[in-house]
Amino acid sequence: DCRDDIVPCGQRGMPCRVLDEGVVIRASDLDVASVLGMSFPSYRGGILFWSDTVGAKYIYERLKRFSETYGGFFKPSRYLEERAMKGMLLGISLTFL
Repeated sequence: DCRDDIVPCGQRGMPCRVLDEGVVIRASDLDVASVLGMSFPSYRGGILFWSDTVGAKYIYERLKRFSETYGGFFKPSRYLEERAMKGMLLGISLTFL
């Protein structure tokens, strides 16, 4: 049962939505903000860095499943979908590639 993943996947999906909407430019900005502003554990490296430990595809698949079950709040962003389909890391901004 994947309901145990609902909070961690929700936490990992929201920064992708913020990047997708252009609120920040670099993923590293979100990592710094999560550590300094949300008291995210610094030893995890930030929320997107941590998310890369499980992978974009895993997060995308879980959020897609949650959105089908629980509604649009969990709908994966285009940023997440693109990286999941291409096997890319979440913490790498395309503006620098």
